[in-house]
Amino acid sequence: MNKRVLKRETSAQNILESAMELFAQQGFDRTSIRQIAQSAGISLGLLYNYYSSKEELLKAGLLKGRQSVLESYQKPEELSAYQFLDHHVRTTFKVLEENRNFWKLYYSLRLQSDVVKALEKELEAENQKRLNLLTQHLAAAGSTSPTAEARLMVATLDGMAHHYLMHPDYPLQDVLIRYLLQLKNHLKSD
Repeated sequence: MNKRVLKRETSAQNILESAMELFAQQGFDRTSIRQIAQSAGISLGLLYNYYSSKEELLKAGLLKGRQSVLESYQKPEELSAYQFLDHHVRTTFKVLEENRNFWKLYYSLRLQSDVVKALEKELEAENQKRLNLLTQHLAAAGSTSPTAEARLMVATLDGMAHHYLMHPDYPLQDVLIRYLLQLKNHLKSD
């Protein structure tokens, strides 16, 4: 990769990180494109060479952030079906802990239909893919009702994530261990 392309990618990443940090701190609506340029240490005109709008920055940031969660659905070959489910749950919360500000922003934006409307089809396709993969893994782990359990698992993890993000003293590791034990015991009893 030549230096010019590398510099362009680095600049775009810097702008995106600045925007996502400001969106998380101040909210999407209260953050101006000028503030993003200032935070990134560039002129407003230069920012527009990379991104055409605040909405485009938000979309790029959301797509990148969600990609890390989608990667948690990749099953290492050596894992059994239950081991994959355990791996997936732990990886999901590792990603959440590593970028807490992004996920706080993501959860708050999900409730703002105007902001998420542009991503609606992509989000629905992602959600369906997640449900299908979880259903397959739950079936392989012995679930007698994998479709319903996949929906329950997504809702449970979503609730845990929400509480973790909103309450700084939320005992995530204790709840996570308890959930995984219940899941393991449930799958053994099916």
